[in-house]
Amino acid sequence: MSVKDLEPKECFTWFAELCRIPRGSRREQRASDFLVAFARERGLEASQDAIGNVFIRKPAAKGMEKAPTVILQGHMDMVCVKEDGLEFNFDKDSIKVMTEGDKVFADRTTLGADNGIAVAFILALLDSKDIPHPPLEAIITVQEEVGMGGASAFDASRVTGSYFINIDSEEEGIFCASCAGGRRILLKIPTLSQSVTTIMDRDRFAFWTITLEGLQGGHSGLDIIKERGNSNKLLARVLDGLAGKFEYYLASLGGGTATNVIPKESSATVFIKADAAELRRELDHWAALFRHELMGADGAGLTITCTEAAWSDTVLTPETLSKVVSAALLMPDGIVSMDLNITGQRLVESSSNFAVVSMEDGEIVFQSQTRSSVASKKEFIYRQIETIGRLVGAQVEFFGDYPAWEFNPNSTLREVFLKAYKELYGKEAAVEGIHAGLECGLFSEKFRELGRPMDFIAFGPTITGAHSTKETLSRSSAENAWKLLKDVMRRMGELR
Repeated sequence: MSVKDLEPKECFTWFAELCRIPRGSRREQRASDFLVAFARERGLEASQDAIGNVFIRKPAAKGMEKAPTVILQGHMDMVCVKEDGLEFNFDKDSIKVMTEGDKVFADRTTLGADNGIAVAFILALLDSKDIPHPPLEAIITVQEEVGMGGASAFDASRVTGSYFINIDSEEEGIFCASCAGGRRILLKIPTLSQSVTTIMDRDRFAFWTITLEGLQGGHSGLDIIKERGNSNKLLARVLDGLAGKFEYYLASLGGGTATNVIPKESSATVFIKADAAELRRELDHWAALFRHELMGADGAGLTITCTEAAWSDTVLTPETLSKVVSAALLMPDGIVSMDLNITGQRLVESSSNFAVVSMEDGEIVFQSQTRSSVASKKEFIYRQIETIGRLVGAQVEFFGDYPAWEFNPNSTLREVFLKAYKELYGKEAAVEGIHAGLECGLFSEKFRELGRPMDFIAFGPTITGAHSTKETLSRSSAENAWKLLKDVMRRMGELR
């Protein structure tokens, strides 16, 4: 069956059209031009900014002119992934859409339902002549998949509405009501080195590389609630424990791969006064201790091993070692606080991931990713790390900051969605938050800075395997989400 023939046709017609247009992140110009042309062909007010964001206005349906303006928002870009060996050019070729029962997917590439189905819903509403709706403003952004650059650059002063519907949630029957803001933090500890020739009894020392591995890691936002082990934090405890048993010096230290990934492997090379059997017994003790602590998480596969390392002419001074281990022990990590507002979900409110340790140009650098759905708590975690830096003489800086979308306990829009869903489908929808960033967070901050109160919600049909060649859209869920959106439009059009 052709995707254009799927129900609801008014949505899948536009989704099929979008699948013909290349729209990888930072390569959305043709899609952006298509959206502007679509609007102008229908006599709608439309504008396009310098990076390709599109803003469209449509007047209310007859009789709903006095209703409050509703904003519809999605992003036009998609993640471009294909199977190995497939001859496919995302800059030229159309996505080949397949169907099988309820499943809508692509032939060995990403489908782009994230977030093409949202754009299709918006186009269907803008194109309609018989769907009751209030005044509409549509914001369709670029670059969402590569850091939300479109939302960051969008000029929100043009927007007049006060109800904001984001269509970028991926599970039917769950309405998103908050998201975390985040900040990446660097703590840079200056290092001083000394020659191993200055160490007494150096002939009784040996270089060993200690490796802690076997953890699961995971996404630092979505998986932080699983309380998995952090290899950087655990190795810091090992190094602290060794100081009470042996004389040793640190030659190198490293761990983790990226700020948004919970580190699962870390290593340190030490110049230590201990024989192999003594050192291995001590490391076995720590490994058993950590496996016990992480029994309900990911401790089963944890190992700590030591292997002979190449000789180094220099090691870090004891003062530097003390600063590095002390700072590592104090670094915030894991769940900081839980959300007590969204009671139907066990949701992390604030967290920090002690993500990466590296040695760079005379410094040991700690990288952390902090997240919180409450702006002041995110700032507090940063102040904690800043204080650690001051205590050990380190430089602290941050980048990649993005704002939270805080839960609104008095959301009219959320109540409209909940009531509509219950009456349409005879069951309660869930209200949840997400411990990761959404465009709603950036828009929330923009409107707050403008002194404009805004009522947000995020919803959408069920999509699985997003960002992979297994991406699948549920056709029946898309139909349900479309019916819900139309019913919400009718209800919002009746508000005064």
